[in-house]
Amino acid sequence: MTDVTSPVVDEKPCFGANPQIFKLGLGKQHILAHDIGQGSQCRNLPTCRCEGLDLHFWRKMCKNCGCRMDEHDVVLPNEFDHAQIVIGRLFGAREHFEKVLTKPGMYKPNEQNETKENNMMSTRSQPTAVYNYKMASSDSESERGGSNNKENVQYAWAPLPDKNLVSRYMKALPEDERPLVGSKGEQNRKSRLQFQLPLYDCNVEDARFVEEKDVKTLQNFVENVRNNVIGVGRVVEIGKDSDNYGDNENTNEFEKSMTAALKGLKIGETDCKDCNEMMETGDIGVECHHHSTTDTYHPNCFRCETCRQLLVDNIYFFYKNKYYCGRHYADQLYPRCAGCDELIFANEYTFAEEKSWHFDHFACYKCDFKLGGSRYMTRDENPFCLDCYLKHFAKTCDTCQSKIGPDEKRLNYNETHWHAEERCFQCVQCKMNLIGKKFMLKNHKLLCSSQCKANYNSANPDDQL
Repeated sequence: MTDVTSPVVDEKPCFGANPQIFKLGLGKQHILAHDIGQGSQCRNLPTCRCEGLDLHFWRKMCKNCGCRMDEHDVVLPNEFDHAQIVIGRLFGAREHFEKVLTKPGMYKPNEQNETKENNMMSTRSQPTAVYNYKMASSDSESERGGSNNKENVQYAWAPLPDKNLVSRYMKALPEDERPLVGSKGEQNRKSRLQFQLPLYDCNVEDARFVEEKDVKTLQNFVENVRNNVIGVGRVVEIGKDSDNYGDNENTNEFEKSMTAALKGLKIGETDCKDCNEMMETGDIGVECHHHSTTDTYHPNCFRCETCRQLLVDNIYFFYKNKYYCGRHYADQLYPRCAGCDELIFANEYTFAEEKSWHFDHFACYKCDFKLGGSRYMTRDENPFCLDCYLKHFAKTCDTCQSKIGPDEKRLNYNETHWHAEERCFQCVQCKMNLIGKKFMLKNHKLLCSSQCKANYNSANPDDQL
């Protein structure tokens, strides 16, 4: 039998010290205010064996599988589209989009809001997107189906009601990013909508953990987004007048005259702002007119500066001359709670594990015990109280069969673990302390030498090693 060297004692502390928190917020208890998406299938199947979305009462996580809410196939009431909700709120037209929404927790407009937002629409052009858009399939799609006849296809979203431009635009995207109804592309769009455009970032009613004193801050944030930040990239044919962006009542006479003079004029080639490659006249591109800035992108290059995801439905948030998704624009202005995923507007909050948390949301991932001022362990970047960590994750000593605490030293050999103490790591025959010495392991028995093995076998004929 081959002797093996003793494993090295692991003396590194197993637990992270919590930042000193002596004052916890006395926030009100929150109750799940809606059941939208309840039972929705997880998109991570088959790797995730989820029985359906069961949302935690304040985390945006499924209790069944631990996956995020945006990783489930959530369907809004009346098959409403998530993008329409966001556009309705941030472009001042929610009375147009949200009257049909009656589920608890969803915003229902009142007459005062309708009047205010109608006034905003009079000074801003509406997005040109269309939903559940049906059109003839492209030649390439027909060929894949083995037919020369073009059949109707339906897109969950299209940038504008122009079948020629839509067809060319979709061809410019990767196949799994085309929102064809019933395809992987449609599922990817749904996931990106929920991830990039959290509803609780753009409406006070959905932001359930904003303190009363911070509501005004959120309202000002949303108002600034509506007036100065959000926009929609327009699908255009490079070199051709794609839209009359200057035709609104706020445009001065000089701008109107310049627009009229340039109407129909071919501008010519331009560079994609992302990849810097030339876009020739006649190519399909995404054009952004934001204040005095005009930028053009290849359809597949129009991505968030931070996460590099394709900007869903071409909705962008313009900040410091760069284009972001809604989530990562907001993250640059305010910390986001790693627990509930909502923005933190309070001046005081917890910062632990390189993340920000509402005071009450820095809690055990299993039992929700508040960890402020307490010791904790992390697993898969989630915090756990010591009791839950011991119960679910701690190693079991092979000798005494007790859990090895996070603050206890341990010895490891392959997949076997022991307390780094003489009582648990000694020769089964002569009781010699084996820490730091050579040992043999046979049938979960520790031995110091072949002689002790022979002596053990002689003394225990019914338990031969």
